[in-house]
Amino acid sequence: MHVFGAFELDIQPGTPDNPASLRVALLRYTRGEDGRLFITPECSSFEEVEGQLNSLQDELDEIRERARRAFQVA
Repeated sequence: MHVFGAFELDIQPGTPDNPASLRVALLRYTRGEDGRLFITPECSSFEEVEGQLNSLQDELDEIRERARRAFQVA
């Protein structure tokens, strides 16, 4: 497992009989009273929102790169 901040990448390496597979798990969230899952804290400025989104995007970019490598090895 590769843990980032909000996400975890679960890679199952390929074998001659089974192809590689992976899945992304959500680790960091808050559940609202209505049941929705929030993946950022409450932000009170655009700069805070932008920072949170940039952080999530950085994590997703890293997951994408690790996934690419996992499938290239398979």
